Amino acid sequence: MLPCYHRVCLGRLLSSQQRQPVKFAMLKKSIIAITGTLLILFLMFPHGCKKGQETEEEITPVEIDLFAPVLNEPGPPIVPKSGDFTVAVIPDTQYYTASKNGGTPKIFESQINWIKNNQEKENIVYVIHLGDMAENGDNPAYAHEQWFHAKSMMYKLENPVSIPYGIAVGNHDQYPSQYPVTGTTNYYNKYFGVKHFGGRSYYGGHYDLNNDSHYDLFSAGDNDFIVIYIEYDAFNEDQGSMNNWAYNLLTQYSTRKAIIVSHYLIGNNGSSGTNNGDAGTFRSQGQAIYDRLKYCPNVFMMLCGHVGDNGEGYRNDTFQGNTIHTFLSDYQSRENGGNGLMRLYRFSIEKKLLEVKTLSSVTNECETDGDSQFAVTLFN
Repeated sequence: MLPCYHRVCLGRLLSSQQRQPVKFAMLKKSIIAITGTLLILFLMFPHGCKKGQETEEEITPVEIDLFAPVLNEPGPPIVPKSGDFTVAVIPDTQYYTASKNGGTPKIFESQINWIKNNQEKENIVYVIHLGDMAENGDNPAYAHEQWFHAKSMMYKLENPVSIPYGIAVGNHDQYPSQYPVTGTTNYYNKYFGVKHFGGRSYYGGHYDLNNDSHYDLFSAGDNDFIVIYIEYDAFNEDQGSMNNWAYNLLTQYSTRKAIIVSHYLIGNNGSSGTNNGDAGTFRSQGQAIYDRLKYCPNVFMMLCGHVGDNGEGYRNDTFQGNTIHTFLSDYQSRENGGNGLMRLYRFSIEKKLLEVKTLSSVTNECETDGDSQFAVTLFN
């Protein structure tokens, strides 16, 4: 595996790409810290080649850092209390960071502040972001502002004490949207890449050359957990390899209870306000992930966002005696781009119960309808 920090000659890389166009799809895997603006500016200037010539000797080499992370020194890690504990889940925040459809960065900030202010009371041991941090990915017209808000809010979880967290890559975090291989996630990896998380006690590792798919490890309630993040890939550019990577991790960490996070797994419930109607149906990537990972008995939970409208879905599937619960939450279609709605998953190991609550950090009130507040059996 390549180290997480290295340099390349951009001129040499582009020369190679000219000779072998098929490798252009792999630029995302190599140049993850070059912003769209920088790349455009570079391509606007002459490279020292005459028209029709492709020899790398005539290209002036330009050295750039592939990984230019923004580091934030975290405070001391939280110490989970014994007994019941909570995992907080933040769904799509794209309208908050983009100040769109009534959303504002302040609403995003209220979610983070609520988690911090209630960490001890709720025994919040881990935080999951379901993806779509931003609205426009690496688009140079919008990226700097949106990702500045994203990193400013999420970094608040790191001080004065550090609450472990992970972030899925959604389609709006990619540029162009929906393409994990041929698109880029430069800003995501600049602020939330391998260099940022590397060395933290809960950070497990990553797939391929960047942090788009990665995994974390944490312990709470006398149980050990692994959380695996699989990048959005509805068009199946890299599903097979990513799913095999996740399968191998689940085999390697077979004694850890496993949570799978990917941006788009299922759709909304058939009936709003209840889980008693038609279950949220698997979408293509969700079905592929389930079909590959259902053979791993340590998987008990999958989480996703992406689907607005009512923004809630649930299904459970049992294979060879093991039940996997899949939850959808995404409130971007609601008032003010979501109005601070987020999920709290309360684990009671002793009661073998997983309680689901949906809370607005703006109103400090819970939604109490049947698909917003309910409980399922834990570790059947």
